[in-house]
Amino acid sequence: MSDQEIKGNKVAKIFATSLIILSGLILYLDKIYDYFNITLDNLHGWSNQANFIWSLTQTISPILIMTGLYLRPYVVSLFVPIFCYVLQFYFVINSNIVLDNPMTWIYVSGTSILILFTIRFVKKQLDYLSSINDLKIEVMEEIIDASNELLKGEKDNGERD
Repeated sequence: MSDQEIKGNKVAKIFATSLIILSGLILYLDKIYDYFNITLDNLHGWSNQANFIWSLTQTISPILIMTGLYLRPYVVSLFVPIFCYVLQFYFVINSNIVLDNPMTWIYVSGTSILILFTIRFVKKQLDYLSSINDLKIEVMEEIIDASNELLKGEKDNGERD
């Protein structure tokens, strides 16, 4: 691999990682708009700005994730959108959750890590099953080749007699 290909892959990996991280962070864009008192002129029929921005970012975020995954990001970057989605999940389940409570961060971090480990475990299991399948196919091909060699040898021996 040339230096240019290595640099290209690294640039693509960094760009993909940035997309993955952005996909998690944009989920809180409505909070940023509220904090800085930014208002939009057109809400495209939505009743309020926060709902519009939240729905918009909920739509854009998975697209960024899929694009980033296609470009092969650093795996650790997946923690950001998983963490953000888990945090939103906790808010949906219990809207009384406060971010000042350290236990909220522990629950969300723990759940996010558990999800990452589960994904990693499932991937390892699927890779293992795939390698077993590949091994089976390889053994079957060797048996077929050996059988063909034996049949060829018997046919050659039969014709010589």
